[in-house]
Amino acid sequence: MKRHLYQFIQHLAVSIFIGIAVYGIIIYMGGEVNKKIPVGTSLLLGLAAVICVVVFVTTGGVLDRMMAKGAEKEDAPEERKG
Repeated sequence: MKRHLYQFIQHLAVSIFIGIAVYGIIIYMGGEVNKKIPVGTSLLLGLAAVICVVVFVTTGGVLDRMMAKGAEKEDAPEERKG
């Protein structure tokens, strides 16, 4: 259950990051020529992108540790009563 929550958070952060990146590319290429982005909005979008990167790097590390623990449990020899 916990692993699924971390995966959901990671996928959500990646989706938001991709959305911000695509919006930036559209604005840069002139998709909305008459619209200028205010400095505050630009800074908030940049901050959101940085936060998304931090979130998916952090959750990736946590998920890797969870997977490694699961693999250790599967590889550990079971004690048998003789």
